[in-house]
Amino acid sequence: MATTFAGNGSVIGFDPSNMSATALFAVGTHALGVQDTEWVYVQAQTTINPLSWVAINPTFSCAMASAADVLIASNQFGLSNCTVSASSYGWIAIRGLNLSARFTGTGSLAPTSGQLQLASSAGPTGVVMLGTVGTASCTLVGVGLAATASCTAGTASGLGSGGADIGLVNLYWPAVKTV
Repeated sequence: MATTFAGNGSVIGFDPSNMSATALFAVGTHALGVQDTEWVYVQAQTTINPLSWVAINPTFSCAMASAADVLIASNQFGLSNCTVSASSYGWIAIRGLNLSARFTGTGSLAPTSGQLQLASSAGPTGVVMLGTVGTASCTLVGVGLAATASCTAGTASGLGSGGADIGLVNLYWPAVKTV
C-alpha cells in the first residue's frame, strides 16, 4: 500500500494521492512533501498504475518506464503514488525517503547492493527487476532500497499473474544515470 504523503511547502492544493482530468497546476510545477519528498506535476501519456516507475520527458509528460527509457538522456525517473489515467494530470515523486515501489523477479536484494534494473521489453513496464533476474538490462541509479526487498512469488511475466511485490525505496537527488 502506498504511503500517505502531505505537503511541506507553499503549493496550495498539492495532493499526491489524487489525479485530475483537468490541469490544476502548470505541468512541471514542483512541490515539497514530508519524508524529504519532491514531486513534479505531469500529464500521463498512458494510464499509470500506482506505485509504478515512470519516465518523465522534458515536456513533463510521462508513462510507465522500461529499459529503453534509460537510454534517453533527457528522461527523469520517478514513482507514482496513485493511478493516473491516460491524458490526465498528477504528481510523481522524483525524490524522497521510504517510497513504495513495485518489484518483480525471484531474487532478493540487500539495501546496499544497488542492483535495481528496469525491466526490458520482456518484462512489465513500470516495474523494477531485482538483481540479474529475468532479462533486465539497464541499471537504475539514483535509487536505493530503504529495506531489504524480496520477490519470491513473482515472475518476470507481469503483474496480471501476481508477478510484482511492493518494496520501500529512497530516491536520491540528483539521480545520476548510467547506461
